[in-house]
Amino acid sequence: MISIYVEIYKAYTIATDTMIRLLQGQLFQEIIGFMGAKINGTLEPSRRLYFYSGHDNTIKTVFGMLGLGDFGGIAKTGSALILELHRGPQEGQHHVQVLYIDGGSKDLEPSFVNIPGCDFPCDFQLLSKMTEKYYNITDYESECQISP
Repeated sequence: MISIYVEIYKAYTIATDTMIRLLQGQLFQEIIGFMGAKINGTLEPSRRLYFYSGHDNTIKTVFGMLGLGDFGGIAKTGSALILELHRGPQEGQHHVQVLYIDGGSKDLEPSFVNIPGCDFPCDFQLLSKMTEKYYNITDYESECQISP
């Protein structure tokens, strides 16, 4: 029964790139934008940390953007997805580390997540290029084919 539920869950969250784009594209665009601004020194206000709260489908959809649609099944209550921006060893080099906390585990220790097609940690520019098809939505009405 659980496997049927997981398949239904995937069908309404990450079945197509369009679904992923419309469900969480704007959120991920904001995250990538903040990271890019931090790298460029233009982030206002200049914060070191942002927190977002969401649901299990938020985590699942972001996993879908990262090419990890089958990762973790259904996110349990208390689960967290962490994206950390780090300076690389060379000037101008930045990496993103992705960690996941399974809310159903006893220790709640974060585990590193490897993004397919990207070394660990993932180069920021590469991650941005790999995920850009999921954001830059300028007109939700036309994207969702909503007529006035």
